[in-house]
Amino acid sequence: MRMLCGLALCALIGVTTQAAMDDDHVGPHKGIVVEWEGEYHPELVIDTKTGTITAYIYGNEDEFKAAKMKPIDSKAIALALKTNPPTVIRLTPAPEKGDPAGTASKFTATHDVFKKEMKWSGTLAGKIGKKPYSADFQQK
Repeated sequence: MRMLCGLALCALIGVTTQAAMDDDHVGPHKGIVVEWEGEYHPELVIDTKTGTITAYIYGNEDEFKAAKMKPIDSKAIALALKTNPPTVIRLTPAPEKGDPAGTASKFTATHDVFKKEMKWSGTLAGKIGKKPYSADFQQK
């Protein structure tokens, strides 16, 4: 829990190891793609009908282009949205069939903020194994 709070705090104040969203990237699910140091490409997909967000995790650029999801060893990922007031959401693992035990290639959360139509921006942060990742994003 401490790790998640720390990541969320870093996300809120804008401390990132890689602040990037490639404007040319549209994910396989037509979502917002965030780049974590070129090693991972989380794709954020928001369902305004259910108020659900799903983060699909892809590996490097080649894996992303091939739409090959990559299971990661992470207990949760944190999403800090630039809303008024700021909103911090914890996405929990939702392992896909075939993900090795203790890993997940998909993370989800439900929150009323996602029932609104808007251009999303914020920071996505997580820890994979022992390495922290964080990146800003802004939907065009």
